[in-house]
Amino acid sequence: MAKKRQRRIPWLDIFLFTILFAGLAAGGFAMYMVSKAYEALPTLANLEPKPSETSFVYDRNGDLWSELHSTENRVVVDIKELPEHFKNAVLAAEDHRFYSHIGVDIRAIARALFLNVTKQDFQGGSTITQQLAKKAFLTDEQTLTRKIQDAMLALKLERQFTKDEILEMYVNIVPYGRGAYGPEAAAKAFFGKSVRDITVDEAAFLAGMINGPYLYDPADNPQGALTKRNQVLDQMAFYGFISPEEAAEYKQVPLETLERGTVADTEGAYFFDYVLKQLLARYPSETVYGGGLRVYTTYDPAAQRAMDKAIADTLDADFPYRDAESMQAAAVVLDADTGHILAMSGGRKHEEMLAWNRAVDTKRQPGSAFKPLAVYVPALEAGITPTTFVEDTPVTWTDPVTGEEFSPRNYSGTFSGVPVTIRYAVQESLNVIACKVQDMVGIPKSLETAEKMGITSLVKERTPDGRNDYTRSLALGGLTYGVSPLDMAVAYGTLANRGIRVEPITILRVEDKDGNPLEEHNTKRTLAISEESAFLMTSMLEDVIRHGTGGAANIGKPAAGKTGTTSDWKDAWFAGYTPNTVGIVWMGFDQAKTMEQWKITGGSYPAMIWGKMMREICKDETAGFTPPQSIISLKICKQTTLMPGPYCPAEDIYTEYFIKNQIPVGICPHGHAPRF
Repeated sequence: MAKKRQRRIPWLDIFLFTILFAGLAAGGFAMYMVSKAYEALPTLANLEPKPSETSFVYDRNGDLWSELHSTENRVVVDIKELPEHFKNAVLAAEDHRFYSHIGVDIRAIARALFLNVTKQDFQGGSTITQQLAKKAFLTDEQTLTRKIQDAMLALKLERQFTKDEILEMYVNIVPYGRGAYGPEAAAKAFFGKSVRDITVDEAAFLAGMINGPYLYDPADNPQGALTKRNQVLDQMAFYGFISPEEAAEYKQVPLETLERGTVADTEGAYFFDYVLKQLLARYPSETVYGGGLRVYTTYDPAAQRAMDKAIADTLDADFPYRDAESMQAAAVVLDADTGHILAMSGGRKHEEMLAWNRAVDTKRQPGSAFKPLAVYVPALEAGITPTTFVEDTPVTWTDPVTGEEFSPRNYSGTFSGVPVTIRYAVQESLNVIACKVQDMVGIPKSLETAEKMGITSLVKERTPDGRNDYTRSLALGGLTYGVSPLDMAVAYGTLANRGIRVEPITILRVEDKDGNPLEEHNTKRTLAISEESAFLMTSMLEDVIRHGTGGAANIGKPAAGKTGTTSDWKDAWFAGYTPNTVGIVWMGFDQAKTMEQWKITGGSYPAMIWGKMMREICKDETAGFTPPQSIISLKICKQTTLMPGPYCPAEDIYTEYFIKNQIPVGICPHGHAPRF
């Protein structure tokens, strides 16, 4: 019987089958992973990334005033505006074969894999295109799915954009440290200049920062930053962007960057806050801080500096009351013709962004600064003239409903006991005369006129506790809630602007990042009072500065103004204007504490601040207040307000203004008794 042959195991077949099976399994797994990655790929209707961009705010001269950005301070720069050596530095540091691969560099991946496996170095094989895909559309998670996705997106990006467009998007989207995104913000953060002006060694430093924005900041790691810069210079030489000799020369240049620290407070910070609040009310915050807006404002840096200096010099240097350091001041300056706000201070110190702004947010009692608006302009509109006599004698009114008595007193506590002219009463800020004149015109007319001129906080309907502004104290600036310095600026601007109220403007226009207009604001004018009343009131307010309570505000050229001090000494004002410019100054404590112990009136420190700032702001103004054609000037005797007779003393004769149909009739008799 033949011996049975032993069957041999087909090891070769098994080996080949195993390889085939493993290949099929790997292929299947690869197909599964690719399919899974594709399914999870972001929906990209438009593959172009839209990174947040810093918004810019400009002053009235078109110069950059400040920037608005959130965590990403980014200024997108066109590839054509980037220096060639900066682009070369990025290519040398990140992807020197960028212009020759298809978006995925197999050679770079193989090299990185070999170096990583052999532990010679740890390198990534991602191209610039892949990094752009990851930064713009994916996450930084280290997973196989994400790696496949960035390769897929890289291939799509390469089909949709040119190499230059991809490089431009990449350098503008990546962080460089210190909150700077993109080369322009980075160059300013580290070197204080535009990327257009950086040198080769500075470009190498910025390119190196892409790889480790938080590792190579010279403030934390000066040696590491220097080493990284020099490595990039060596790579630039190795890949032929510069010569080895040039690299050696640039490596000898000291690495000098700006100190890292808190960003300096924006000049005109309260004004900037006011602009920012308006922007945030009109646009989403992500648009304001990251939409690349171009915001053109009315801000005048020279006027702001004059205002800030006047407040600081007066209250920090000249102010003798050191125990009053918490005393506050606020001021507004605007162009009388256009309503453009030129400068604004909401307090003596700006401590936080979007801080409480006393020039806008605070409403305080205006005191006698309210008399022109609520008493004398309504009186002029009703036909009363600057020469109208009113007796400076005590008076008491009794409220028919409550039975309360109102007995106004002059600041001095005394009465002259004789008739005085309206002009004199304005000059000396006589309270009794103001109340009697308001009684002539009526409280409703007072409220109506003040509102027409620009006061927005008057209370006509009764509040829950029964208050409103239909009171006799209105004549003396006693209001339910008070007024803001900005409202006072608009109202006094109506006088400067010949009876025409202009709405205040801070934002002239807003453009998107491509220069397309989003909004534009022009001056809005409304006739509030007659030109004649505005001029006559101005003429009397000039006397307040020349001869009356506002002497400290004299700037040596035509100006009109009014002091305001509340009876409880809690608020002190000076409101004034030149033919072109309006300025308002308020002083007081936030807690409405009295300033009586220092006897601070509107004619003291507020008038001093006003004079200092307006002297500088209006230094180039030359024109005076011009009377309208319906106004004529006449020499009269101040004792009788009649035409001077042959025996009137020279010191009693002055020039007065009259509307043509209000010219006084008669000649002053000689031997009259002295009057005001």
